[in-house]
Amino acid sequence: MMEFFTTSDNVKLYYEVKGEGLPIIFIHGFSEDHNSFRIQQRVLSKKYKIITYDLRGHGISDRTDYGLNLERFALDLREFIGYLELKDVILVGWSMGAWVIFEYINLFGLEKISKICIVDKSPKAINDNSWDLGLYHGKYTMENALKDLSLIKENWIGFAEKFIRNMAPYFNEKQFNISMDKIKNNSPHVMYSMWKSMIEKDYRDTLSKIHIPTLIIFGGKSTFYSVDAGKYLKENIRNSQLIIFEDHTHLLVLENPIRFNRVLEEFTSKY
Repeated sequence: MMEFFTTSDNVKLYYEVKGEGLPIIFIHGFSEDHNSFRIQQRVLSKKYKIITYDLRGHGISDRTDYGLNLERFALDLREFIGYLELKDVILVGWSMGAWVIFEYINLFGLEKISKICIVDKSPKAINDNSWDLGLYHGKYTMENALKDLSLIKENWIGFAEKFIRNMAPYFNEKQFNISMDKIKNNSPHVMYSMWKSMIEKDYRDTLSKIHIPTLIIFGGKSTFYSVDAGKYLKENIRNSQLIIFEDHTHLLVLENPIRFNRVLEEFTSKY
């Protein structure tokens, strides 16, 4: 039976809950869905209550033409936590999912959250005169972002191809085609709105609001964000630890799920 939660603005979000114990909510990234964490769900649900869901506009959730911004995504998360009657939740955000967490903290503080895990995401994507730890190792500017917005609107498949090749340059053609088959199912207007929302954000000031245990995981070979961005997060979030997956990319959750699960489990039991 498929489970859906209906938000206060009448959007149905698909979700799955497996296991019992300490609740961990996994939040996926841009253009992805709950299946990003299928291995974590299968393994960790033996010990924890593992919750995965599709952000609005993604996966099986409703694809609306409203509420497509990080503020609404954060409110969706708050309503979802309330619907499931959860407390002391651990939030795990991968890529854009990390920004859903940051936005949640901006709007609602640390309400009902006990720990967080940030996976391979800088607090600001756009690089400028004051910031060089953003997307593509400091090379992605607002000019680049505006060109990408136009590309998403005019040729989503073209953008998707560039995005995947930038994210995983080591993919062979079979791996690339599998990723393309999945990403092309997204709705271009949703992807446009979310890319626009992301390029407008700067969460550097949010970091000082975080004083709960925080795990930061970065890929040592990520083509999206440098390890220095991870170090910046660690330096600016109290009670945080940084772990580098040296030989892995932005896709480290899928590339080394055994280590990822072990590191996350150690983090949850340490405090």
